[in-house]
Amino acid sequence: MKEELKILILEDVAFDAELIEYELRREGIKFLSKRVETKESFISELEVLKPDLILADHSLPKFDGLSALKIANSECPYTPFLFVSGKIGEEFAVNALKEGATDYIFKNNLSKLVPAMQRALKECHEKIEREKAQNALKKAHFELEQQVLERTKALSRVNDELRAEMDERERIENKLKKSLEEKEILLKEIHHRVKNNLQIISSLLNLQSRYINDEEMLDIYKESQNRVKSMAIIHEKLYQSEDLARIDFGDYVKSLVMDLFHSYGVDNIEPDISIRDVLLDINTAIPCGLIVNELVTNSIKHGFLASRTRDNIQSLDERDKIAVNITKENEIYTMSVYDNGIGFPDNLDFRHTDSLGMQLVISLTSQLRGTVELERDNGTLFRIVFKEVEYNNKF
Repeated sequence: MKEELKILILEDVAFDAELIEYELRREGIKFLSKRVETKESFISELEVLKPDLILADHSLPKFDGLSALKIANSECPYTPFLFVSGKIGEEFAVNALKEGATDYIFKNNLSKLVPAMQRALKECHEKIEREKAQNALKKAHFELEQQVLERTKALSRVNDELRAEMDERERIENKLKKSLEEKEILLKEIHHRVKNNLQIISSLLNLQSRYINDEEMLDIYKESQNRVKSMAIIHEKLYQSEDLARIDFGDYVKSLVMDLFHSYGVDNIEPDISIRDVLLDINTAIPCGLIVNELVTNSIKHGFLASRTRDNIQSLDERDKIAVNITKENEIYTMSVYDNGIGFPDNLDFRHTDSLGMQLVISLTSQLRGTVELERDNGTLFRIVFKEVEYNNKF
């Protein structure tokens, strides 16, 4: 309660107003009061006095309390309005409260006046604070919507710029195809540009993931980003290689596995890459790289991180390990991905699962016209057998 309340008293009997003021002083209330008894003076004092509280008789010769209440609701809706009257019928009291009166007190029981005033002022303060909080929430919601709108517009602009840039790059590439005499120069330029575009896509996925709080959605974004990276690394290796037609698959797999370890924060799993003198063209290397990406990701997430603790390891010589191997015999390639984690669930058929990763492995193996088998002994071993993809429509 304020140190000094400004109280507007609507009362035509001066003695009754004095009794109200006496009761307030007796209760130790500091106040400044103004008594009015006409509509004109009531409206005037609402503007001049700006009261903290209105005390009104319900019936006056030239005015009435309900009319005053309606005016107060319009001019100062947050100011408590209490009826103080000698007689108030039940019907009038109900109507008054419906119209917005805070309370009513009988003149012959003024001892209840101060508690009613204190309660009314407290309720008024709480109402104001609630509305402030609601308005602040609405403002914050509006600002958030504006931020989302601005970000959406910004992303749209970036997308348009990216599309325009890619269109421009395509135009340049078409021009290069006609003008460059050496196809190696053209292929090198293409690999460089594709790698950059894939890195842009990967960066956009990374930027977008920062606005996502759902862990499942974040995981999906990370997997998508790693798939894009697996293809970008191939183009990077071809761009850096003097042989633009074939890629050193062992060197590529080492880079891919290290990138996946970094992506998932892995530092306690030993990589074992046993791939020597295996050169694949891009049409075979990309699906093989995606298969390795999916199987190594599956080992990291489900073979070790999600379900296995290493606190009670069987022997000091045993370490978490992921091994990738590929051999070639009579034009037949055998690629294997192994981990010594908890093992693939016995009750799960990897050929019929909702896992996008497993579906990709099956689809990519089919694209290679190969076969895939699973062994569950002492961990998990996937073995893919295939021939190199034949592709005759080259430059």
